[in-house]
Amino acid sequence: MDARAAQLAQDDPNAAAVDLDEASYLHVGEWRTYAGYSDLDRACIEYAEKFCIDHLAIDQAMIDRLRQWFSDSQILDITYSIGSWVALGRTMQIMQVHAGCALRV
Repeated sequence: MDARAAQLAQDDPNAAAVDLDEASYLHVGEWRTYAGYSDLDRACIEYAEKFCIDHLAIDQAMIDRLRQWFSDSQILDITYSIGSWVALGRTMQIMQVHAGCALRV
């Protein structure tokens, strides 16, 4: 995971193209204790969780932790991405579009 942290910390637009293994997704609910996550992973997951559940709990200390790895511009990008996914999920729920719906193209 350290290689991923180094890639994400760069301003290279291609740096975000990082493959995640299935375990990275399976253990996201255990982000505090799962040994497979780096400090960077934990900070990002914590930030996303706070944004979704209790956005007012995001304080300067949280932003300062993110600044260990990301520039202010990157933190804004991450925040925008999280907000977009939250909005899309809520829209899909309101419109009663479920993951099991077949897409017809």
